[in-house]
Formats: sequence, structure tokens, C-alpha cells
Amino acid sequence: MSTRTIGASYALSFLWVALFAAVTVGAMCIAHLGFVHIMRDNPSQTRENVIGMLLTIAAMISVITALGSFLVFALPQVFQAVLVTVLHRRFGDRARLAPFPALPLTAVLTWYCYDYLTPSDINLGINTGPEWMPYQHGISIARYLGALMFQTPVTLFSLLYVEADFRGAYKRAILIAVLAMAVAGGGIWGYVMAQQQVQLQPSGR
Repeated sequence: MSTRTIGASYALSFLWVALFAAVTVGAMCIAHLGFVHIMRDNPSQTRENVIGMLLTIAAMISVITALGSFLVFALPQVFQAVLVTVLHRRFGDRARLAPFPALPLTAVLTWYCYDYLTPSDINLGINTGPEWMPYQHGISIARYLGALMFQTPVTLFSLLYVEADFRGAYKRAILIAVLAMAVAGGGIWGYVMAQQQVQLQPSGR
């Protein structure tokens, strides 16, 4: 693989990551609102209003998620692409596997991007009580593990995508499989959230 091919492959894989993240959150919103308001026949909302709300909120949050993906994962993705490019000059095509052993270091970069590049200090005026405290920046074991948990599937997908480019096969199957997992995972996530919300509602509704 040439340096140009490596860069293009990582760039395209990152665009797919942003799309799959948006699909996951969109599916979550649709499943959540659909279950709560339609399947539970919420009397406070008409079905037309619910459908419009489903489409509007799901689209809006999906776009926000895609933008957030760029803020959090773009720099780690560039780091991985540069790592492969530099090592490729010495180790050849075997360098495409380098992001996997470098994952613990990449997770630190992911934490930094989330902690300092996303708007974590926004105050909407509803959290101004005496117990509210501004977001405290800094790394901890929990934050690092959270960054590692989210970065791992992104890195694995990029490795699979680059490998598919190297092999010249299976790319469509990988994309279809990940898309299916994104829709299914988002739907399950939304269902669980809806169940929790329904359980908190009064029994007479």
C-alpha cells in the first residue's frame, strides 16, 4: 500500500465511523420515542406529532453526534494514519496492524479530545442550583477506560477497513455488517431507555 492509499483509506474509514455513530444514535431516538409514545399509546401526544418529533429529533441528534465524532475521533484517527505511514517505510505492509498495539496510547488522545475539544462546560441555565459544579477537566482511571471503550471499536473498524483495501475484498460485507450492528445496537439502547422511562411513569398512564 502506498502512503496516499493509507491516508485515503483512513479518511474514508473515519467518515464511515461518523455515519455509523449517527445511525446508532438516530436508531436509539426512534426506538425510544416510538416505544414510549406510540406503542404505549401516550394520550398526551397524537401520532402525527410523535412521527414528526421522531424524524426531527432523530435527525438533529444524529447530526450533532456526527459532529461530535469529528471532535473526539478525528485527531486519534490522524495519529493512527501517521503511525502506519511512518512505520510503513520500514516494515512495509505489516505496519497496517500497528494501531492495535498502540491503542492504549490512542485512548489517551481520545480522552484529551473529548475532555478539551467538546463543549463540556456549557450551562443551559437549568443546572444552577447550589449542588451544581462546573465540569472538572483531567484524566482518571474511569475516564481513560471510557475513552478506551469507545476508541477500541473505532480502531478495530479502521483496521478492518484498511485490511479490506489491502486485500481488495470484503469491504461491502464489513460495511453492511457494521451498519446492521449500529441499527440493532441503537434500537436496543432506545428500548432499554424507554423501558426505564415507562417504569417511572404513573401506572394510570
